[in-house]
Amino acid sequence: MLGTLAHLDRLFEYAVPAALDAVEPGMRVRVRFSGREHEALVRARYERPDTIRPLAPLVSVVSEDVLLSEHMFRVCEDVAQRYAGSLSDVLRLAVPARSAGAEKAHRARMERHACEKSGAPDKKTASTGDANPQCEKYRSKFAGLGAFLEHSCGGDRTPRASIVLDPVDSWIELVLECLSGLEDDAGAIILASDQRDVDRLAKALTAHAIDHVQFGSAQGPHARYTAFLSTLQGRSRLVIGTRSAVFAPVANLRMILVWDPDDDLYEEPRAPYPHARTVALTRSFHESCSLLFVSRAPSEFARYLTLAGTLAALEPVPAAHAHTHPRIELMDAYLREREGASGFSRLPSHAHAVIRRGLAEGPVLVHVPRAGYAPALACRFCGTKATCVHCHATLAAPGRGELSCSVCSRRYGHYRCQECGGADLRPIVLGQERTAADLKRSFPNATLHVSGGASGIVEDSDVRDGDLVIATPGAEPQPEGGYAAAVIIDAAASLGRAAYNADCETIRRYSHVIGQTRTFDKGGQVLIVGPDQHPALRSLVLVRSNAFIDRVLEERAELGLPPAFKVLEVRGDRTACTDFLERLDAPRGVDIFGPTEVESSTIDAEARVVLRCPVKHAPALVEAARAVMLVRSAKKHPGSLRLQVDPPHVF
Repeated sequence: MLGTLAHLDRLFEYAVPAALDAVEPGMRVRVRFSGREHEALVRARYERPDTIRPLAPLVSVVSEDVLLSEHMFRVCEDVAQRYAGSLSDVLRLAVPARSAGAEKAHRARMERHACEKSGAPDKKTASTGDANPQCEKYRSKFAGLGAFLEHSCGGDRTPRASIVLDPVDSWIELVLECLSGLEDDAGAIILASDQRDVDRLAKALTAHAIDHVQFGSAQGPHARYTAFLSTLQGRSRLVIGTRSAVFAPVANLRMILVWDPDDDLYEEPRAPYPHARTVALTRSFHESCSLLFVSRAPSEFARYLTLAGTLAALEPVPAAHAHTHPRIELMDAYLREREGASGFSRLPSHAHAVIRRGLAEGPVLVHVPRAGYAPALACRFCGTKATCVHCHATLAAPGRGELSCSVCSRRYGHYRCQECGGADLRPIVLGQERTAADLKRSFPNATLHVSGGASGIVEDSDVRDGDLVIATPGAEPQPEGGYAAAVIIDAAASLGRAAYNADCETIRRYSHVIGQTRTFDKGGQVLIVGPDQHPALRSLVLVRSNAFIDRVLEERAELGLPPAFKVLEVRGDRTACTDFLERLDAPRGVDIFGPTEVESSTIDAEARVVLRCPVKHAPALVEAARAVMLVRSAKKHPGSLRLQVDPPHVF
């Protein structure tokens, strides 16, 4: 049943009346449970029940469509087990809410299509195998890609691999080439974390006359259910979309391709909070379809699976650096000392020179880690962070006007430090709006675009040669032909974020900036202003190397951090957290941290418990934690708790 309590997350037997004898496994039905009617999915049919008691009959069939196959049922069960969740929660992620209008319109289209097909000769429609823009470009570049595509068409082996693209490479062209290697009746799912990437891919597929269906969180209930039914009926073998597309009911699924698998947008915000890359990996094993992770920088998740033997790394053949990468330059001590005092500023003169040269050749990108004008302030005398006296949130300067609270919007005409009473504040970090104001004075003749934050997203087609773009991470427009130059500032702020994976996340973001810049032989240049001796930044200069990511994985294994260790987080009332620990039968080798107080906007005194263990003990820990949650739900213990496996921002 869908939407039941956690301790009722199991199979229930119902009798099938003669009037509903056409019901099949996977159909959506309505049943009566505890005096109320609920929607449910049929798991299986048997001739005889497992009990001698009389069974309640099915009330009605909600939809005659078989919404879930046996493989997808097993995938959902595995995902629920991995994330200590309920099967009903995973099924709600896999099967969208029913839209009667969409179902009616879909059936009308199917009947009309059947009539047209019976009255007209068959026409060859474009399929995934018709894409052939440059069908041998990436097969010849990445050793093993040809064999990967060959085994994706079927056979005893199911290939799973990862690819790290060079800046000159296009992930969309790689997708088109991979689709060209599939058979006409083969299905595929292409995942992208951002809707703009999905739109760019859809544009390319349309240009090559490849039929496809889009899935995305931005779709309304009608559009999403329409896309679900179209895929379910086999009208299209290709599904593209964001994280929700990983559950698409594609027939004869032969390949799942995940673009940028380490992007945090793949994290599902609804229980049981599965990550799309984990669902894709699970589905690859259950449905024996190939899996390909594609990224700009070495993925920590993919690299960990590669070292474990689950994935194969498809390495590129040697090539001249000038033909594959732009010139990547760090603002090192030599450049700073040669420039003088301005060399130690946020935007040194050398950065202005790079921008000036780039504007003469094409568009220029300036990458800033934060939005706003001055998103964080501190006392100039004692360094205490400026916070609101009412809600204690961070104070920000939206411009050159008065301060305001970022949560309750309280304004401060005159602010006094709560520690020393000082009235002079300094910005801890500057945002893109302040950067745009400074660059506008330096380059008054250039057309300025601010992308990200309250300024909105700049479209790719709006950027032309000679334009200057200031963008935050993930909001960079991608003009045709790429940027002539790119300047990355405030790298120390990105590397200094309070997260254990700040270094890998910084590399991932900067690699996308580098990938949007022209190669060195075409005059492309990237300048990074930050701590030049930091290993993460130096790894950007040392291209095609796994030395840094291997070192990171070794250090995390020593420190007990993911992905070598499994982490569980329990949040809720402090009494409920204490009761959870008392009931938990933790296996050996589990570290327990807490309960500790954490800030919350919904609970006055919210606490948190963190559980950690090596990956080999993870199934036992997850099952023990899930058992406690089931007991608490069945006995209706007071206090709310939220259990999350692999929470993104614990350490």
